[in-house]
Amino acid sequence: MNEAATSTLGTVEMFCAAARAGSFTAAAAVLGTTPSAISKAVRRLEDRLGVKLFARTTRAIRLTDDGQAYYHTCSQALENIHDIERSLTGHRLPRGELRISSPASYGIKRLIPLVPRYVARHHGQVKVTVSVSNAVADFVMDDVDMAIRIGEVADSRLVARQLCAASPCIVASPTYLRRHGSPEVPGDLASHACLGLIMPDSGRAMPWAFAPSADGTATQVRLQTVMNVDHPLGALAAALSDAGLAQLLDFTVEDDLRSGRLVEVLAPWRPQAQPVSAVWPGNRHVPATVRSFVDFLVDTSHP
Repeated sequence: MNEAATSTLGTVEMFCAAARAGSFTAAAAVLGTTPSAISKAVRRLEDRLGVKLFARTTRAIRLTDDGQAYYHTCSQALENIHDIERSLTGHRLPRGELRISSPASYGIKRLIPLVPRYVARHHGQVKVTVSVSNAVADFVMDDVDMAIRIGEVADSRLVARQLCAASPCIVASPTYLRRHGSPEVPGDLASHACLGLIMPDSGRAMPWAFAPSADGTATQVRLQTVMNVDHPLGALAAALSDAGLAQLLDFTVEDDLRSGRLVEVLAPWRPQAQPVSAVWPGNRHVPATVRSFVDFLVDTSHP
């Protein structure tokens, strides 16, 4: 690689670091240089391209629309370069950082408890960072290597490998059921206190799903929610506090069902299970950390 190409690559790396950090000072700390060097590199890049990549204020920097587009392509290209360099220099064993995005309840209940075993298996050569959120991760802007998705994966740009299946179940505390009785059919829910789970994309309570009736028609119920929360573990806490009925995925409540702190109702109307999958971009080199962690999850996940 000639000197000009090397200089351009270094400038792009500085730009990407500043975009991720949202600060020249923070980017400089990551790269071991000075904020002035980062700022000058970005200005050289802007002069060469003839566009503004950042909108600057006295306190912060923010990517412009052109900057967003340029960062999307450059960060992916840099990741591909780093991945293939690690492979070519013999780093085929997992090492470095593995960044994972997971839905909150799956991350806390299933994924995070397994991470120490994986790290120990690779003698601390892999550092795992887990982001738990019910929002769908953007692999470039959120800077993640892989994600966990619940439900069918419709994005053809992603590679998906199923880990297990999960089904929604309706639960309540024994105390609530003693006070208010147990619903026998979905229609009985209209007279019960129900706990709504807010969807992050719409801001509305998620409708409850039921298995079709015997004649194949969909079961529809008008729920009376007494409380709405935006986190599955919030709905779980409310159900454990005798607040009402909640519909949650089985891995969220399995420990509490096993201990008797919660009771499942309307089990014959449980809807079909949904796939839980590990996904990663199909248009880039797959790091050894992703390959090995997915294999580990398949070996250790519940069937």
